[in-house]
This record gives sequence, C-alpha cells and structure tokens, in this order.
Amino acid sequence: MASSDEKLLEGITRLTPSLLTTMEAFEQVQRNMNPSRLAQLAEFLKPFEEELKQASEGFDDLEFPEHVARFAEHLFAATTYSLRACNGITNSDGDNWAAMKAMRAQCRAQEKLYPVATVLKPISQYFLEMEQRENQQLLERLNQERPGEEVGLLNANNDRQMRGGFSLYIPEYIDKAEPTPLVIALHGGTGHGSDFVWSWLREARTKGFILMAPTSQGDTWSLMDEDIDLPALIQEMEIIANILNIDRNKILLTGMSDGGTYSMLAGIRERSPFTHLAPFSGVLHPEITMTGNIQYARDRKIYLVHGTHDWMFPVETAHMAEAELTAAGADLSCRIIDGLSHTYCRTENPALLDWFMT
Repeated sequence: MASSDEKLLEGITRLTPSLLTTMEAFEQVQRNMNPSRLAQLAEFLKPFEEELKQASEGFDDLEFPEHVARFAEHLFAATTYSLRACNGITNSDGDNWAAMKAMRAQCRAQEKLYPVATVLKPISQYFLEMEQRENQQLLERLNQERPGEEVGLLNANNDRQMRGGFSLYIPEYIDKAEPTPLVIALHGGTGHGSDFVWSWLREARTKGFILMAPTSQGDTWSLMDEDIDLPALIQEMEIIANILNIDRNKILLTGMSDGGTYSMLAGIRERSPFTHLAPFSGVLHPEITMTGNIQYARDRKIYLVHGTHDWMFPVETAHMAEAELTAAGADLSCRIIDGLSHTYCRTENPALLDWFMT
C-alpha cells in the first residue's frame, strides 16, 4: 500500500500535467472562438475536460502538510476554474454568452495558478512563451527571490467589482537602472483589466517588459461623450513611471475590440504619450476624422490586426481603416488574419512584439 507521502506526490503529478494540457487546449478554443463553431469547439475540448475530471478525482480529499497546503489549494482552485471554463464550452448549446463566461473562468484558472508558478517547473514553463520554456537561465532568474521589492503581478484598485484601476506586471528579474518598455493592454467592452492581463503576461514574463492592464472607468472605454479614460490612463502611466524606469521611446497602447478602437482614439492625437499603437479587432473611430486628429496619424507607428471572419466588425472596416490611415501618412502594418473571428489573436503577439521592440 502506498504511503501517505506517495499518495500526495501521486495526486500532484497526476493533476498538474492534465491541468496544464487542458489550459493549453482551451487557449486553442479561444483563438478559434466563433459563435457558429461552438459545437466543433466543444467536441475538441471534451476529451481534455474528461481527462482533467479523472485526474482531479479525490485530490480535494488529500491532507497536505502545511508547507505544501498552499500549493495544493492553488492547484485545485485552478483546476476547478479550468473545469468550469471547459463546461462553459462543452455545455454551451450554442450560447455565446456562456462561452464568454467560460473564457473569464479560464482567466480565473490562470490567476489561481500563477502565484505558485515557481514551485513546479512545468507551471513556470506554462507562463512562458513556447520557444523559451527550456531556457534554464530565464527559469533561474524567475526563481530568484527579491525581498522587499514589489515585482510580479500586482493590482491597484482592480478587484473585479471595481472599475478604473489597473493590473500591473513587473518582471521578477527587472533591472530598474535600465529603461524598460511598457505595454498598455486595453480590454474589450464589459471586460476587465484583471482578465485581459493574461493575454499578455506570458510574453511580458518571457521578454521582460512592464505590462499594464487598466480597467475602463465605465462598462467600456470612452467612445462616446466626454473622455474620462484618457486622463486616468495617463495618470496611471505616470504613477508607474515614478517607481520604474520606463523607456519613453517604447510605450505601446494596444487593445481588443472596444479597447482596440479606443487605442486609436486615445493615441491618434496631438502630444500623445504612446509611441506605438496596436488595435485588434476594432474600428477607426469617426471622431478621429471629424476632429481633425487624423493629421496626427502621420508617421505614427500602428500595427492593425483584424480577422476575415469577424462577426462584430466585418473585415471591410479594417480595409477602410487601412486606407484612411495610409492616406494620412501613418507608418502602418496591417495584418488581416485568415479565419480569425472576433476574438483576441494571441498568436500575433510575437510578431507584434518584434515590430514594437525593433
């Protein structure tokens, strides 16, 4: 009969790889999310969901010693949210809102897992870009303790029931003497910065840039009436600049859907502090032209991403934006992704970062 310690070790080694594999599979679902394809996505995800259910059976009944209990709690909480995310797809019955809730549950899973990322190498590797997961030097740098320093994932008044705060990732190995690029990532309508931060954390952790994921003051960004978000964004950026050495020549404002639209609305104007813009699945707001701010698109570095199967903003809106920005003299890179629906194309992040960093 296996000893108590062997049972605990067996429980962890059985559950961890299944959880990570399921979370990776769910990312593929996110990348291919389309209301018309929910049935196909559900069929793809079901085997991973079943395997994770089996791997988690009895785990919550195990009694872990104090020095392992925190890790086990986070692992099981991440598993619970991952199963909830899977269930939201496999039992969505074509309900797009259920699918949206499922994607938020995936964010909760990552949120629960990240605090114990350095406890097990496979978990730390999950939070790195694929090509750097065997980079031992990077893994060791991430494991180094920096007592008294606030690094890693932080929240400033950004609990989910709050609006107007921001999530902030400071690389664990940051050299505060060196200027560091800043990426500001804006969520879509009704979204939240504490969710959208996970669309970029893996890349920030791998490449060592500062990541800020703010939450809009209202349900979405200031696309109508008075702009109450830009003053807050600039103030938050300056708060970060007061404690960290931001590279003022490398400040990327990017966003998804309403966040993408707002990134252009906020970034194409006189004296914009943002050096690079990267709207995903958004539109060129008519106010940019109506106010004459389109003139400030000249020489501005813009990386526009849109999908051919976008059901909210048809791809024609991207072609219109491309034509208008090009005519205004923008330094534009336009990426039309074949088959992409109205969902965040995280697989485009590496190419975007190559463009931004060079």
